Order: sequence, then structure tokens, then C-alpha cells
Amino acid sequence: MALREIIDNPRSSRLMKNNGRQNRKPEDHEIGKYTMSVAVKLTGTHPQHIRRLGAAGLLNPDRTDGGQRLFSDSDIDIIKEVTQLETEGINLIGAKAILEIRKGKRT
Repeated sequence: MALREIIDNPRSSRLMKNNGRQNRKPEDHEIGKYTMSVAVKLTGTHPQHIRRLGAAGLLNPDRTDGGQRLFSDSDIDIIKEVTQLETEGINLIGAKAILEIRKGKRT
């Protein structure tokens, strides 16, 4: 798959953004509500992989007063999307660039 196709078409990485869920208000989509264990179950990835995404600047989950990560629906979508991009041979730096281009933060 060509890089331009991946950048231009977020669905090219075979992800359904809402996985059939009802559309939510943007603010609801950004609220941290899933703990690490739930995020692991929802994404099928290892906790260390999710921590690496945070260290790479791809995620910035909310934190409880005790420091526990709380992931939003948006965070879960990013984890799934980056994981898929990695299976297509794109490293974390490339995945970050692709996500920034898709969001219009980078040209």
C-alpha cells in the first residue's frame, strides 16, 4: 500500500472509526474513562505497547489523582490505528507523522 494512500485515506488501514457505535459529541469522545486493563482488552495490544505510544507522544491520557491512566475513545482509536499502521510496516515516528497530517497539524 502506498504511503500517500495511507495518509489520504484513514480507512485504508482497515479501521472503522466508530466500530458501528453511535456518533458521540466530540467532548464525550475525549473524556478519559478506560483504565489500562480495559484499553488492552478493547485494542488487543500489550500494556507496554500502549505505554510506548504515550512515550512517543502519540497519546496523552488523562490521569487519576493516584496517577492511573484513563484512556478516551479517541485514545482507543489512536491505539488501534497506530497498531494497524505498524502491521503495515510503518514505525512510530512515521505513524505519528501520518496522524498529524490526517489531523491537519502537519503538511
